Amino acid sequence: MTLSELINHALAELEHPADSAGLPLWRDKLTGFANDAIDDLTRTLRPWRRDPAVLRDGTIDLSTLPYTVSKVLGVERDGRRIPFYYGASTETLRTKGVKDGPVDVVYRYLPEPLHAPNDVPQLPPACHALIVQYMVARFTMHNDAQGQSHANMMLSLYEQRKRRLRMNLDEPEGYSIQNRW
Repeated sequence: MTLSELINHALAELEHPADSAGLPLWRDKLTGFANDAIDDLTRTLRPWRRDPAVLRDGTIDLSTLPYTVSKVLGVERDGRRIPFYYGASTETLRTKGVKDGPVDVVYRYLPEPLHAPNDVPQLPPACHALIVQYMVARFTMHNDAQGQSHANMMLSLYEQRKRRLRMNLDEPEGYSIQNRW
C-alpha cells in the first residue's frame, strides 16, 4: 500500500472524511504515526534482505545495495558463506583470499521514512495492515476515556499481531547451528 492508501484506510476506520477538504487536516499527523509504526516494526522484526553485490580487490561496497544497511549477516557465493570483516568504514566489507566477482550480501536494513503520497513502506506487505492499526490506535489515544480504552485495545492487538508476524519473518539461519569442521 502507498502512504495515501494507508492514510485512507486509517481515516475510514476512524470514520473521518477522506475527501479533499478533510485529508490535508490529518495527512501530516497520520504520516508521522505511520513512520512511528515503521520504526517500531523495524526494531521488532529486524527485516533482512539478500541482494547481489560485486567483490573487487577483496572489498564490497555496501552503498551499492538498494537499502540502507544496518548490519551485515553474511556474504555468500554459490550458496557457500564467505568470511568477512568491516573495512575502513561501515560502508565497506573486506574478505581475504576470495576471487573477485559477484556475491550475495545478506543484511538487515533500515526502511526509509514515508513522505510522498506514492511512497510504499519498505517492509513486507504483511506489515501494512499493522501500520494502519497503529495509526488508528495512536490517533484515538488523544480522545476521551472511551477513545483511550479503544486505543489500548488496538495497541494490544497490534502487539499480538506483531509478535506473530515476527515468527514468520525472522532472519535466515537465525535458529540454526552450523558445523564448520
